[in-house]
Order: sequence, then structure tokens, then C-alpha cells
Amino acid sequence: MKALQMSKYGIPSEVVKLVDIPEPDHPKPNEVLVAVEFSPINHSEELKIMGRYPILPTSFPAGVGNEGVARILSVGSHVKGLKPGDRVLVPATHYTWRERILLPAAGLFALPAAADSRQLSMLYINPPTAALLLSEYVDLKPGEWVIQNAANSGVGRSVVAIAKSRGLFTVNLVRRPELMEDLTQQGGDVVLMDGPDIASRVAQATSNAKIRLAIDGVAGESTASLSGCLADGGTVVLYSFTSGKPPSGNGVDLIFRNIAIRGMWIYSPLFAGSAKITEGIKLGAQLVAEGKLSVPIAATYPLSSAAAALAHAQKGGKVLFEVSS
Repeated sequence: MKALQMSKYGIPSEVVKLVDIPEPDHPKPNEVLVAVEFSPINHSEELKIMGRYPILPTSFPAGVGNEGVARILSVGSHVKGLKPGDRVLVPATHYTWRERILLPAAGLFALPAAADSRQLSMLYINPPTAALLLSEYVDLKPGEWVIQNAANSGVGRSVVAIAKSRGLFTVNLVRRPELMEDLTQQGGDVVLMDGPDIASRVAQATSNAKIRLAIDGVAGESTASLSGCLADGGTVVLYSFTSGKPPSGNGVDLIFRNIAIRGMWIYSPLFAGSAKITEGIKLGAQLVAEGKLSVPIAATYPLSSAAAALAHAQKGGKVLFEVSS
């Protein structure tokens, strides 16, 4: 069968190649055999391929792909609650840029049958990340506001949908005006262009709400901008640094207003084995099925067009591999 593998660290479009690998065995009693349908190209996987992520392969060639949705082809004799035709998420322990995978049945659950499988393929990381960001750092109550940058990202859109399901309001900062209307339609309560005087504009848009949580996916100077929008004692939680720069703290906010800057990583030992991750995934699946969570998809490519797909992803926009249909 066909699969993608990386031969060494380097530019993703150059070091990821299509290869033939052996077919999986028939499922054992507690296993299922699945066919991968869609798998996204995530920024974290690009960083891994470039050798710049905390979790790296120890030998080459190495499998690639850290998320995806698959259709069950057959189940082992002891498997309960799953059947051929069900869609499931591939756990992060298995590489997804390949046609078929043999998975342990433990922990798998059927996804909503009528939901868009492309959107389902992006459930394993973003919705649980958003859910944890909203629950683990500040004890928020219904009616409170949360502010975030990178609001158009997969995590950002998940924050909007999950916050709304919990009775929270969101301020969403973007850098391109064409994103504003769509994010508003997706449920963003306030959508603003990031930039100068953002603290005063946020205060005006929220009637001077005391915002206690800021979610940062950009870092650099954006971290200081977010901290300036928070009430005294507020917390900025950094989950990514797409700017490529370290977070910048405002000394006045940190020293005199007791603003805290925290980091969050879903693969941290802090969350290992946490039921809250599964809860976040299931909530994300429900929101996708209800049409309340959707991530714009720039393009889909077959595995045979890996170089083009990875080059496209490096330029921006969410790109998926369509492995089988």
C-alpha cells in the first residue's frame, strides 16, 4: 500500500516521499483495520519534519502525519461498539499519511455519521486544545469574556465554538479584514483587527469588561498586546508561536498588574491520559455535526502529490491529504 515517509530532516516538500509499505495484518481480537480518508497537514507536523519540534523520530525513514479520520474496514472478534463503516479518529500514536492502519480498539469511538469527514479529520488536536485552554488556567464563569489572537486558526475557531457552548463571550483578533465577517458568522461575539490601540478598542467593544483570560497563538509583540487587554491578575496562555518569536511581556503589566504568562501543550505530561482530552474531542465532533464548528480548507491533495501539498501548506491555508474516499 501507499504511504508517505520522511527520509531526513529538511524542507517538507523535499524530504517527504511516497513509498510502498506492507499491508497491515488482519485485526486481532481487540483491533480494527481502518482506511484513512482525510488527514490534515498540521504546523506541528511541518516543524517535526524540519527537526524543530519537541517530539522527533529517532530513525529514518520515519512515518508522518499526526491526525486524521478513518473508516473501519473490519473489526476483531472481541471488539464491541464499533462496526465496519464507522468513522473513527486515528490516535496520535499512529502515523496517518498512509492508506490503511491497524489500530487498537480501546479508546476508539464512532463519530457522527452525517458530519463532514474533512472537518472530522481535524478533531484530535484543536478542539481538545481549545477546551483545555478555556478550563485549566482561569476558572471562568458563564457570561465572562475571553480574548484571543490567531482567531481564524483551527484552535481559534474551536475556542469560539466551545466558548459559546459554555456561555462565554469571545473577542477575536485577526490581521486580515476579509476574515471578520466569516468569524462573526461562526459565532465570534467581537471581531477586531489587531493593531494599535487594541486595548482601548477591546474595552469599548466589551463595555469595559474585566477580561481574565487571553489565548495567544502568535507570541512576539502580540503577547504584550494581549496582556494589555486583561484585567489586573489576568493570565495569557501561549499555545503556539506562529510569529517565530519569543513572547514579549510588558513590564508594567507583569510587575504592577500581576499579569501571568503561561504555556500550554496538549502532549504535556500534565494532560497525559486525561479524560478531558476525550471530552474535548467529543464536544468538537458534536459541534462539527451541528454546523457550529468549521475550519476553512484551502485545498485537498492525494498522497501522490505530496510535494505540491506540502509546498501549499507552507505558504498558508489548511491543506488536507485525501487518502481515500
